[in-house]
Amino acid sequence: MLTAPTSTKDKLLRAALTIGARDGLEAVTTAAIATEAGVAEGTLYRHFPSKDDLLIEVYRGIKRRIFEAISDGESGGEAPDARLKRVWRKLYETYRGDSEAFVFGQRFAESSLSKREGGAAYEQIAGAVARLRQAGVERGLFKDLPGELLGNLFFAPVGYMLKTELKGRRWTDAELDATAEAVLDSWRAV
Repeated sequence: MLTAPTSTKDKLLRAALTIGARDGLEAVTTAAIATEAGVAEGTLYRHFPSKDDLLIEVYRGIKRRIFEAISDGESGGEAPDARLKRVWRKLYETYRGDSEAFVFGQRFAESSLSKREGGAAYEQIAGAVARLRQAGVERGLFKDLPGELLGNLFFAPVGYMLKTELKGRRWTDAELDATAEAVLDSWRAV
């Protein structure tokens, strides 16, 4: 989502994302979106039934990009352990490339709108990680623990590390590789 929005709809989506990441979801008003996007306030309703529908579409777009990055990392002929590290790095680098998307996603997930979204976007990502887990369990490479537990061991470092980067800490490639290895170690069968 780093490319400059070209269509009016894209401008509205990016404006809502920017405001939500910068000021919080409560600050994402139709007037603020219109001002940020450089359009008339009523323009929003030509593209979305409501402001909430716009915010849900922003979130789904973020998760769609994450799913595409993970799917790209998930494919390939390597063993599941090598793919796990690659998928983790892809997830991290995708969010790192658009920190506003990360912050917006965090805020959205904690909002009442997340229930309305239904979780379909998140389920695609969780499904990709679950398939990777299953392939590793079947080959005896990963612990046969609940997927939710292993998923949390996979996702938690991403959130922590991105939050510290937002505060000014920049993780090196060596540190990211070491973290991906630590995530793998937490999944690895002994």
